[in-house]
Amino acid sequence: MPTFARHILARAAVLVLSVCGVVVLSGPGASAATTADTACPASGHLTYTLARAANPTADQNAAYALITTAMNQALSVYNCQVNLTKALTVRYEPSVSTADANWNGTIRFGARSTMQQITAMHEISHTLGVGTVSAWSPKLSNGIWTGSNATARLRSITRDQAASVHGDRQHFWPYGLNYTSEVSSQADLVSHCLMVAALRQDMGL
Repeated sequence: MPTFARHILARAAVLVLSVCGVVVLSGPGASAATTADTACPASGHLTYTLARAANPTADQNAAYALITTAMNQALSVYNCQVNLTKALTVRYEPSVSTADANWNGTIRFGARSTMQQITAMHEISHTLGVGTVSAWSPKLSNGIWTGSNATARLRSITRDQAASVHGDRQHFWPYGLNYTSEVSSQADLVSHCLMVAALRQDMGL
């Protein structure tokens, strides 16, 4: 059984945000893809496939609809902001208390409250290595990230040359989207993507 990164997101009001005016179209079981948009500085290739039951129940269909919207919104931002490539597999697992994700590209949603864009972006970060690869922990010293790329990126975002990236066994902050309350604007979602890309650079990914 793979080790999944787990978290609990505050059950705050769901924020539905989009960046760069990207529109995402998908059908049942389709992979997400962004449309071309000149405002997007990147052209990422993060995609997903939603695993569906052969004869879904009403509960499953309702969950699939929520997850599809959440993943499409999440990937529209990621693919607009960073040039990363990975194929993800997404599942609805009612036994999962919140949501979790693994480096192997698997994301599992359980609770309805997690089937939204912010949680989806957080879980995508785990599939990209945040807290899920062996190179993660060695970059932390007393809860501070020691990698130069992520540190420089954070200082550029915050315009604070003394700012430090904080982390634990599975998460980072600020901009880790560990709680829905961390997001107040579209810029926070963009900063999350940029931070994930910088963390990956520091880990050699």
